[in-house]
Amino acid sequence: MIRSEDTRFRRRPGGRIARYRPLRALGTVGLLWSLGACALVGVTADPPAPPAAPAVLEAPPIREGLRDVEEAMTVAELVTEGESLLAEGDPAGAAARAREVEVSYPEAEGSSLALWLLARASRELEDWDEGITAIDRFAEILPEEDNRFGEAMLLRAELRRDAGAPGGVEALFEIPPDAGPEVLERADEVAAAWGREMDTAVLRDLVREAPPHPRILPVFLVELSVRRQLAGAEGEARQLAEEALELSPGEGMASRATAVLEGRVEDELAVSAVLGAILPESGSPSVRQLSREIRDGIEVALVVDEGNSASPARLSFVDDAGDASRVAQAISNMEQDGVVGIVGPLLDPLVEAAGQARSGSLVILSPTARMLPEGADGLFSLTAVDPEAGRALAELVIDQGVRSVVVIHASSPEMAAEARWFREAFESSGGSIRQTFSYEPGAASIQAPLREVVRTRPSGLVLLMPQDDIPRLAPQIAYYGVDDLPDLRLFGGESWSSESILDGVPPRHTDGVFSVTSRSGSGEFGPGWDGFVVAYEEHFRRTLRSPMPALGYDAARLLLTAARLGGGTPEGTRRALEEMENFPGATGLLSVRDGRIQRVYVPVRLQDRRMIPLSP
Repeated sequence: MIRSEDTRFRRRPGGRIARYRPLRALGTVGLLWSLGACALVGVTADPPAPPAAPAVLEAPPIREGLRDVEEAMTVAELVTEGESLLAEGDPAGAAARAREVEVSYPEAEGSSLALWLLARASRELEDWDEGITAIDRFAEILPEEDNRFGEAMLLRAELRRDAGAPGGVEALFEIPPDAGPEVLERADEVAAAWGREMDTAVLRDLVREAPPHPRILPVFLVELSVRRQLAGAEGEARQLAEEALELSPGEGMASRATAVLEGRVEDELAVSAVLGAILPESGSPSVRQLSREIRDGIEVALVVDEGNSASPARLSFVDDAGDASRVAQAISNMEQDGVVGIVGPLLDPLVEAAGQARSGSLVILSPTARMLPEGADGLFSLTAVDPEAGRALAELVIDQGVRSVVVIHASSPEMAAEARWFREAFESSGGSIRQTFSYEPGAASIQAPLREVVRTRPSGLVLLMPQDDIPRLAPQIAYYGVDDLPDLRLFGGESWSSESILDGVPPRHTDGVFSVTSRSGSGEFGPGWDGFVVAYEEHFRRTLRSPMPALGYDAARLLLTAARLGGGTPEGTRRALEEMENFPGATGLLSVRDGRIQRVYVPVRLQDRRMIPLSP
């Protein structure tokens, strides 16, 4: 993983990027400079016979001192022999010849080429420290106007990449823009590989801070552009692509940037993903119905993917039958099959069983699980209690000028968690919770806490309830006189603004309640809702009558998008998913923070079965 400190750029007083001492790598520099790129003085052999040792190599000495022609000729012989050994697959012998020059003839003409030889031989031997030291010394000796300087900077970057050492990205930016085409093409490959591994935040910092290298900077601009396009930030993606094209990108980078501008970004990420799904096909009628709807949504996502991608994904499906052992066996099989991620299971205990059955970093994304195990990396849910909902509600209470509240919440784990996130955010903003009451989910009455509210007369009452409890308990607010309290404001969690509550509870019990919602408008759940409805109805030739398929659709699209961003591996999929930001889902604007899928919430006031948006 690339760390943010790995891509900080320094400048010399003259404006040039300062060279860094550490490095890593990706291609090999196997050219025998004494036979080509390095100009020689003396005899050259006719192919295919081995080269005769030249009289003197044209390159600076390792250090200045008294020069001897005989020593220079010896250096040429040793370096030429070392190059031959390296080409024949004997890096240890090549390194030995290079060290002999470095120790015995450092002041001889051409001796610096021993450092170049040693750097490449050390790379083959995976001796990163010696290779890094050698290439750093060679780069400091070689004049910047030397036509070998670009290839030296490339090897410097490659070695640092191999070693996992910082400073390699900076070395790429020191490659002269007019270096040879082979060097620039390989530099594109190294930069692209590095860019794919970077966290998005680090990538953003790099494109903001890096010098405007006409060939290298476009590689990172395009990588960020593709990520933003897939995340739905089309305006930002286009701007980044246009910035890349205004420079001098290589052919491949120019093609990717153009694909972004033309909306063909999936074509540039040709990854044949296998998506897993673990859902029940048996059980109660309601469970079977939910499973069918989720699978319908997955099917629509695959149809959309087929129309957008040069390498459409395919589905690997398993019926879990509500059995944890079947889930564990399915996970094992899917890991062997190389699926990039799994949609499902639906129930909390089976999600936990799936997570425990993994042997690697396979992503499991449940459309419906309400609570996920604490500290279980790589487990996600589209409907788990969202910390952002409690935080947005706390902000709403503060914005309404209320600083003291009583909280009533169901004692279920998810409602207790939402109450905790509300408390943390509210108190950190200067609010005070006077009392907190909990009740058993499904309780027939909350008489006692409501009577206490009437007695203590707080400025606000916060009600955190599951949807099933609201129709039964909401009428009690008026019945026990809470509505009669002057200046009391009622605040409800996200469940109060749900479509089922607005449609099913008489308005006199919800009017005037302040709440938060992730829905983007009446009848719409997220910015991708309309597109999903069109795709669903065109594919199935029937009207969409339930929002549930949208959960399967979003789960599949998130995993497929992450798979393409991550190169089609489970590890890459997980990394890319954890960096997802403002993904335009059918069920909301989705981001992944702190290992959870979170939505953007806006404040509303409920009135006449409608949500009235509040000004920020």
